[in-house]
Amino acid sequence: MKISSNWTLALMLVIVSSTLSLAGEYRDKVIVISKTFRNSDPDVQYVARRDLEILVSDATAPGMGSGASKITDDLLYALAQKDVPVEAKKYILRQLARVGTSKAVSPLSKIMLGKDKRLAEDARAAIESIRGGKASNALKAAYGKMDTEGKLDILKSLALRGEASSVRFIANELEGGSESISVTAAWALGEIGNSGSLRALRNAYSDARSGPVKQAIERSLLSNSSVDSNLLHEIFAEGSDAASRRAALRILINRRDRDIEDAIALGLKSEDADLRTIAIESALSSGVEKFQRAVLDRVVEMGPEDMLTVLGGLNNVEDEVAESIALQVIENGDESLRLNALDLIGDVGSKRSIDLLLNTFESGDRASQIKAASAIAQIDAPELDERLAGMLKSSDSKKVLFAQEVLVYRNIPNAKMYLVEAVKSGDPTIARGALKTLSVIADSSDLDQLYAIANSKSGESKRLIVSLLKKLAPEFGSAALQERVANL
Repeated sequence: MKISSNWTLALMLVIVSSTLSLAGEYRDKVIVISKTFRNSDPDVQYVARRDLEILVSDATAPGMGSGASKITDDLLYALAQKDVPVEAKKYILRQLARVGTSKAVSPLSKIMLGKDKRLAEDARAAIESIRGGKASNALKAAYGKMDTEGKLDILKSLALRGEASSVRFIANELEGGSESISVTAAWALGEIGNSGSLRALRNAYSDARSGPVKQAIERSLLSNSSVDSNLLHEIFAEGSDAASRRAALRILINRRDRDIEDAIALGLKSEDADLRTIAIESALSSGVEKFQRAVLDRVVEMGPEDMLTVLGGLNNVEDEVAESIALQVIENGDESLRLNALDLIGDVGSKRSIDLLLNTFESGDRASQIKAASAIAQIDAPELDERLAGMLKSSDSKKVLFAQEVLVYRNIPNAKMYLVEAVKSGDPTIARGALKTLSVIADSSDLDQLYAIANSKSGESKRLIVSLLKKLAPEFGSAALQERVANL
């Protein structure tokens, strides 16, 4: 069947018209929104920004065939129009940073190198976000045409893109740029963090002179998990500043690498207090006995500041070892160390610490008594419960009263039974001590028992019990008890 030439021409015009229509699917909407930015009212501009963002989101929603490509074309069209306000172009560039395809790279490069600095930075940020070698090549091509600030921005863009193909380009600037460019190039290689960037940093480190560039190289090397142990030891021993040395030591200890005991010993001898702290904390928290020993075998040589750090890390070592050191500190250390050691005893103490805690609670200064009371409450030592029970049954009233006071902080088996029996006793001093403790720890059932005891007493003994009941029953007693107590 023959088709007339006129019909063929008409069909071609329809196809071309349809294609142009599809290519400009969002063009009119973009232009309308863009021109809204001519209005300087902040509220109007806010609505325009939201409308543009919604349009781009809808165009690139899942299921929208070639959505990113279509909206990119139409955003670029609006960007090229002279009558579109600069404020609109700024937000169009930001949308291209979200969804722009590689076809946007060339137009964006022209804007990045253009005279309008307000748009140049947004154009660079948009290219930074576009995937593919075309965008990376555009950034590298623009590099030589930039001033120092522009070069720094491009190095940052290449770093954030993280492409292996950019390593050699950045490494060249590390070795041949100004100080600020070399520092940024070192950071950029650290951000990329692959084997090529690590090799470039390692090579540059060997030749770098002390100063900001060497410090930047060290930090990038230390941020790479693949940095080799020899280099870590080199940075620890000869690093350009204390921060790099500390970081290298921490990594070595965390890796449980070779020669760590020697590194820890070297760290402990440092005049840098922070380096000593890191050596102590990292070694004790490592869980490796030989690393911990590298610190603990030197505690007798340490000053108060380092001993405080040791005490803070002893929860990570065996309880028996930690307790021994804490007891030594309590015997020989200054006040601050003793208080911290008492805290530690509550966590790691055993029957060996019982006498110390009871003696401190009885006759120490106020701060020490508070710490001892806390340790008494926490220590996992059944022998302490047995000791207190024996004291409560003692014929020595001083021991009984002391044990009663301790019961405020430690709940031993049958504690309240001992206290109630003391209240029933004929010794007013023992009864008063028991009531004082019960005033802190009594519950509703204890108050019921005390009410029954009060009915069997008279005089001073009854007065003391009734006084306690009137104080506690309104808050802790049952409704029935509150009524009975109110009538006393």
